[in-house]
Amino acid sequence: MRLLVLALLVACGGGVNAPLPDADPNAPLCTGVVYDNCLANSGCTSGNCHLFEADAIQVCTQACSASMLCPTDASGVAGSCNGKGICKPTRANPCRPN
Repeated sequence: MRLLVLALLVACGGGVNAPLPDADPNAPLCTGVVYDNCLANSGCTSGNCHLFEADAIQVCTQACSASMLCPTDASGVAGSCNGKGICKPTRANPCRPN
């Protein structure tokens, strides 16, 4: 049952903090734009902080569809619209979450 609750929290971006393996203490603070590192929904201008567990990143993201494409990520490539209708970057922006 706990695993199910955890999975639902992760799927909804609800407050599960992921480690930030590449968090540079000298990096600038994030401003909450799409693909910035985040700790909670409140840290994102979109209101959507999502953990992409397989990629070990937790970033601000936005909704997407066939007609609403994802913006470019830190690697210069457009993010992909995953099967849940949210933009997934290949890499997070180089910043520290607030």
